[in-house]
Amino acid sequence: MKRFLIFLGLCTVLGSAVAGGQVAPSGRGGPLPTRNVLTFTKLENEWLEAIRRHDTEALARIVGDDFEIRSAPNPGVPTARAEALHAWTQLPELPSSIGQMAVHEYGELMVVSFVWKAGEQSFFVVDTWKRTGSEWKVSVRYAAPILPGGAAVPGTVAPSEQSLRKKM
Repeated sequence: MKRFLIFLGLCTVLGSAVAGGQVAPSGRGGPLPTRNVLTFTKLENEWLEAIRRHDTEALARIVGDDFEIRSAPNPGVPTARAEALHAWTQLPELPSSIGQMAVHEYGELMVVSFVWKAGEQSFFVVDTWKRTGSEWKVSVRYAAPILPGGAAVPGTVAPSEQSLRKKM
């Protein structure tokens, strides 16, 4: 009975990590992305492609009606949906990519974090996606430029000091 309870406990812990969208080791020297990471990598890339093409119809389908962006340089001044849609159509075409994604699932809500490289600049982004019917729409984006040598966030531990950290 004791072994069975330990087995159930391990299954619960492992199942939570997978359901939470974390990347698990693949045994081949690199991480193996979860289904959620693959799904939201695709959605985020579709969003970047719509921005690149200045495709307002695609952008309008991706962002929810209540969408806003909050950025680190101006955290108390959100950019509303209409303003963001207009600003995206004015952006020049830049090479753009995403990486180091993590996805945390909370029922009908997904919290997706990643590094976005746009041209020479990198940003740490957290997008909150909500399920609307059978589709996912993004509700809010939090973003901050990644500054080399920037101050550490209180409560964080340097990667070299983390014993159980999995790299993406």
